[in-house]
Amino acid sequence: MNDLLMPILWAAVALICLLFMQRWIHAHLHGVSLLLVGRADWAVVIYAVVLFPGVLLHEASHWLAATLLGVRTGGVSLLPRRQPDGSLQLGYVEYYKGRHVGPIRESLIGAAPLMAGTVVILLIGRHVFSVTSLADAIRAGDVNILADAVAQILATPNVLVWLYLIFAVSNAMLPSRSDRHAWPAFLVIMGIISVIVAYLGQSTALLDNLARPVAVLFGYLGTAFSIAIAVDLLFIGGIALAEWLLGRLKGASVVYGRNANEETAV
Repeated sequence: MNDLLMPILWAAVALICLLFMQRWIHAHLHGVSLLLVGRADWAVVIYAVVLFPGVLLHEASHWLAATLLGVRTGGVSLLPRRQPDGSLQLGYVEYYKGRHVGPIRESLIGAAPLMAGTVVILLIGRHVFSVTSLADAIRAGDVNILADAVAQILATPNVLVWLYLIFAVSNAMLPSRSDRHAWPAFLVIMGIISVIVAYLGQSTALLDNLARPVAVLFGYLGTAFSIAIAVDLLFIGGIALAEWLLGRLKGASVVYGRNANEETAV
């Protein structure tokens, strides 16, 4: 059971950290853009351009998931627009939520950006930065090996480009409020299925066989979220420094009120 619980707890804690970090990043990245250009409309454009690779992946994964699941799609937009509640929508994909869609397909469409973002981050982490070597160095506990692993990552060709791609993807992959609309019903269905499976599987063999792929899935999620957190920490430092420098140069500061805590929808 511990083999199953640990990956789930790891992914859950990392996801909560990522959610708080994303809110801070979206608010302060917008604030830096506002300090830079001094106009709210231009600040939105700069803010959206910085996150554009992630927004593109987010909306493309919505569209692809809806298409593969046989759900008819409508308009697609990658242009930012202010919502009536003050939040900022960076893009959207329209699809028709008739009764025939159901909570399972709607939930899968809503979760598609999270899955796509996880895959992209894992691919970059494994094949570009060789995070497996870094993980081995951390487990070994040898400072010299760890220093060599970090130096190898920093020496990666176009390292800033790859770090930026992880940053843009990780800060646009989390489901927005509209993406989570069908999740309660989906979780109820999954809970009922789990109870049925547990009842039918009187022996622990069936449950053990089901637990293994679940643990692997959450292990991948935890790894991707942890990579995103590490990269986001670097960018949070850069954003905070840029905001402080621009504030000092221009003699101004950004006041973050209630709307700073509103999520940015994609």
